[in-house]
Amino acid sequence: MKGLLVAIALVAGSAVCAPVAAAQAPARPSAAVCNGSGVGPGIPPPVRVPAGIPGFHASWYGQSGYPTLCPGERSGAVVAFYNSGSRGWVNGRMGEVAYLGTWNGDPGQDEPTVLGGNGELGSPQTGWPNYNRVAQQPHEYVGPGQVVWFQFTIQAPERPGFYRLYIRPLVEGATWMEDVGVYWQVTVLNPDGTPPAGRVSSRVPAPIADTAPAWAPAELDNVGFAQPPESGIVLSGGTKGSWTSVWVLTRFPFSQLIPSWSADTPAGSWIEVEIQARTAAGHETRWWRMGVWAYGDETIRRTSIAGQSDADGLVQTDTFKTRAEKMTAYRARVTLARTSAASASPFLRRISAVVSDTRSYTPRYPSPRYTDRAMELSVPRYSQEIHAGEFPEYDGGGEAWCSPTSTEMVVEFWGRGPSSADLGWLDGRLADPSVDHAARSTYDNAYRGTGNWPFNTAYAAHFGLESEVTQLHSLAEAEQFIKAGTEQRDGTPGVRARGV
Repeated sequence: MKGLLVAIALVAGSAVCAPVAAAQAPARPSAAVCNGSGVGPGIPPPVRVPAGIPGFHASWYGQSGYPTLCPGERSGAVVAFYNSGSRGWVNGRMGEVAYLGTWNGDPGQDEPTVLGGNGELGSPQTGWPNYNRVAQQPHEYVGPGQVVWFQFTIQAPERPGFYRLYIRPLVEGATWMEDVGVYWQVTVLNPDGTPPAGRVSSRVPAPIADTAPAWAPAELDNVGFAQPPESGIVLSGGTKGSWTSVWVLTRFPFSQLIPSWSADTPAGSWIEVEIQARTAAGHETRWWRMGVWAYGDETIRRTSIAGQSDADGLVQTDTFKTRAEKMTAYRARVTLARTSAASASPFLRRISAVVSDTRSYTPRYPSPRYTDRAMELSVPRYSQEIHAGEFPEYDGGGEAWCSPTSTEMVVEFWGRGPSSADLGWLDGRLADPSVDHAARSTYDNAYRGTGNWPFNTAYAAHFGLESEVTQLHSLAEAEQFIKAGTEQRDGTPGVRARGV
């Protein structure tokens, strides 16, 4: 539909690049009931790595194993990176010193984590240089073609679960480097030593009550924060309320924006998403309506809003586009609604946006390859064409269902998807009926199609996947995700697993 390169950034259950030599096993905790701690085997370096790429570049070169810890226990971790660029890394010199930074998807770029830090912004004190800087290069100089080992400490949170710490190398004050997708999986056992139940976010949790840093500061109108263990926005009462974000400053002026969201909409409820943009001079646009959405179609007609246009910009289905002047900031407003105050409230889990500058594209040289090893991910093989003629009320039938077919393939790649009860409305003789269900559940009544990207990511979120529309910088970046076992789609939205 649009031609952006977007990632299906699925991170649950994927096994990323990993360790070379296992770190020394941590000391046993004092609590005798939990004694299953240890460190898994190291993951060796790749056979080949690139070299001599102009500028600052790095290539993952192995790491220590994934630790299994008791609550509060600590473990050492080691990762090696090869300087695959043409410039050396100089310790103590801004713009030349190499660090490891926190990265997407968990806890997020430059975000604090419950797995380590310097004691700031809710992170534990584990000796990191900063709450979002995991380690600094230990040597005075790391030249092109040399390997450096970064060492740091991980601390298990008190809450049992499976956590992840994504890291990415950078030259502070200059640029982020490769590889993308490097992480540690940290298993925190129950106090009795039994395995935990499920995956937990490594982000520093937001307090629940009058304040919630993950969702605030913000304007709240008849909405409040969900109670633990969830984190999100719900109605405080009545049938309608809204949450409005602060202004988000972008790193570059943008010419288009696509929002995406994750929400639960019980029967009789729905949400509406709007965005507003601002120029560098401070001019604020109108509020642009980006979608009225519910997972089901029994209460409302899921729809984008056509006919929105003025001197500042316009909305084309799921995309806000500027006209003459680019924007440098945006904010979002989400309205939660239900038919009756006695019915269940919608639940907003996540709201995000991806911006791009489509007017400033410049020719790019082919990006370097980072592996010579072929890799195929076992994604379910579905074809929209075998659904040709089925349910023509949804975009004319299956031959037009490229987005929901791709989305359903990725959702099922992670072992999720509609249940047999969900598919009960379908003729049991249909092949791959989950594709028909996805088409119905992503259909946009104004666009009259199933290619609305935020509707597709919101569909994936219904099955416990964190979902967002995103954009990669190059095929080299896509290669890193594939190497990490993360499915990629060209021209389709992105999802990543939650709660696994």
